[in-house]
Amino acid sequence: MNTASPPAVMAEGLAFTYPTGGGLARADLVLEAGATAAVEGPSGSGKSTLLALLGLILTPAAGSLSVGGTDTGSLTPSERDRLRRCEIGIVLQDLGLLTFLNAWENVAAAFGPRLGRHRGAARDLLGDLGMAELADRPVSELSGGQRQRVAVARAAVKQPVLVLADEPTSGLDPKNADLVMGSLRSCAAQGAAVLLVTHDRGVATTCDRRYALDEGVLSPASMENARTDNARKENLT
Repeated sequence: MNTASPPAVMAEGLAFTYPTGGGLARADLVLEAGATAAVEGPSGSGKSTLLALLGLILTPAAGSLSVGGTDTGSLTPSERDRLRRCEIGIVLQDLGLLTFLNAWENVAAAFGPRLGRHRGAARDLLGDLGMAELADRPVSELSGGQRQRVAVARAAVKQPVLVLADEPTSGLDPKNADLVMGSLRSCAAQGAAVLLVTHDRGVATTCDRRYALDEGVLSPASMENARTDNARKENLT
């Protein structure tokens, strides 16, 4: 009897085209729980579309997608919404934090409007991400890296199957970028599959897997790039 858990996410032939053109031509992807993956590609290659499809924001025009073993193609719109709320955490590029709330309240907002019920879980997770002393601070008073970690905590607080992050280190200095990536790795250590899109090759090399998007087609990063990155790391040591 096979009792192995299903992959956190499995996509086969995933595709979507906008009425004005562009989108995603084909994506095949399997991520296990606890894995981290980076998707690289130029602007307009389909990275945002891929995230929207994996996050159940867009419905694919072709292909199949399962999240945590659930075939999303057979779900009603309300079931898709429920799966997204419960099993998928998303870190938006603009973060989407509520500036009239403090740090822990923004994290607790992932559960809905009754923030007080989830105060403990929110504060504990912020503590795990090195933000315990800032939990009561208004997010408007936090640095860019601190706000990014609040956004990661909000995405992770429900212990989702999948965490998606859109350019999570964009605009951050190396120290804060390392802290945010550490926060995402903490999500993976707790069992989530983590997929991020990035223009930063240095960030991508810290992930377990790397993919490239080119003209809407997702493929594993080339071995030539991997060898170049490894050689660069060896020269720096």
